[in-house]
Amino acid sequence: MDPRIKASRDQEKRLAEKLGGTTVAGSGSGWAVKNDVRNDVWSVECKTTTKASFTLTHAALVKAERQAFLDWRESAFAIEMKGRNWFVISEETFLKLIAAAEE
Repeated sequence: MDPRIKASRDQEKRLAEKLGGTTVAGSGSGWAVKNDVRNDVWSVECKTTTKASFTLTHAALVKAERQAFLDWRESAFAIEMKGRNWFVISEETFLKLIAAAEE
């Protein structure tokens, strides 16, 4: 198996376990359920790279957010670089998390 595909699948599997969720068959390439990992609250698009940088576009963020919205879930974009996951969320989602933490 291509090492990049294996790394991507491993990232998705680890993240699904940590979130108490599941990986999406075909990495979200089906017609109904998109993004790569989901649980009851979150829909997460996952990307992985061995490089020290990753180019993230507005189009990719909006696409992941749209897919999460259609699935009635919050959107997050996980980027694994050098073995560590970094998450990108919208300001609105961030403020919801802050408000929930302060309750």
